[in-house]
Amino acid sequence: MNPSVSVIVPVYNRPDVVKYAVDSVLAQTLPVAEVIVVDDGSTEDVEKEVRRNIAEKQAWRERVQYIYQKNQGQSVALNNGIARAKGEWIAVNASDDMWLPHKLEWQFRALEKYQGQCGLCFTDAWFMNNPYMKKITLFEFAKKNFPGEMGIVDDPVRLLLYNQPVWVQTAVMRADLLRDSGGFDPELRFSEDYDFVFRMAVITKFCYVGIPMTLIDRKPSKERHSGASTAWQKKDFKLRMDGRRLERQLHLTEGLSPDIREAARENMRSHYSKWANLYLKNGEYAKAREAVSTAAKYDLTPGIALKWALAHFAPRLGRKLLTLRDEREERHGYGINW
Repeated sequence: MNPSVSVIVPVYNRPDVVKYAVDSVLAQTLPVAEVIVVDDGSTEDVEKEVRRNIAEKQAWRERVQYIYQKNQGQSVALNNGIARAKGEWIAVNASDDMWLPHKLEWQFRALEKYQGQCGLCFTDAWFMNNPYMKKITLFEFAKKNFPGEMGIVDDPVRLLLYNQPVWVQTAVMRADLLRDSGGFDPELRFSEDYDFVFRMAVITKFCYVGIPMTLIDRKPSKERHSGASTAWQKKDFKLRMDGRRLERQLHLTEGLSPDIREAARENMRSHYSKWANLYLKNGEYAKAREAVSTAAKYDLTPGIALKWALAHFAPRLGRKLLTLRDEREERHGYGINW
């Protein structure tokens, strides 16, 4: 294959790391056609750093373009990059992640092996800058076992229902299918990549490279996020974003096999159960009762039944149990799963 690949790098602050992300893309053994750096209204001088590298490095001058937008979130930044991309294939790299030099070469070997069946190819990855994750790969983290150096995923929808192993910075996608999927949801400022990849799974098969080809920065969230992205620290914000994503997932699985449909309903049940937890911890007992009642409509598990009883008849006890659970998780990394 002799593919034309456009790579989009959305950036918000942290100008000190973006050069490494772009350099790793330009160092690919299968050269990319262009790199589009989209600055999502940074309050730090990202433009200065990008322009300096363009002035000093020939590869940057020839293939890197810089775009600025008012802060509207990563989804809008990605969509702006997609609109300008000229390649037949599109990939995304986070501004603080790096690709190993053979990433694209291996991915197009896999795509060629499966002869046009797949519109997306993803790879395994290593995590960096987190001592608790340095010995685990992305596939291990997602509790997925992919045999061999490469392979095909005939049913990616089922793959993505639990423990998402396809992170967008590891993927390369056919540009026409990416655009057919609708791109990234501008309303989502958290988990927009999971939402996007799921919509891709509905329209195409995936293939994979079972070798870590991406280095993903997993510094503590407080160190990686600033400005508008600090909303990621808020549980209610993440739950609102996940709710939109999971409702779409439920809609997209209509008419699919019963086990897939049941899994989508289970995800909705879990989502409303998390809302009930948050409301109980905040002492918002009426909202907790409403949320756990909604969860029960999707699946009345023993855990949901217990939470329903606590929310209705002993909400203060429920609040105390959740507080103890969180303290236990913080000390030992696990807790009561209900």
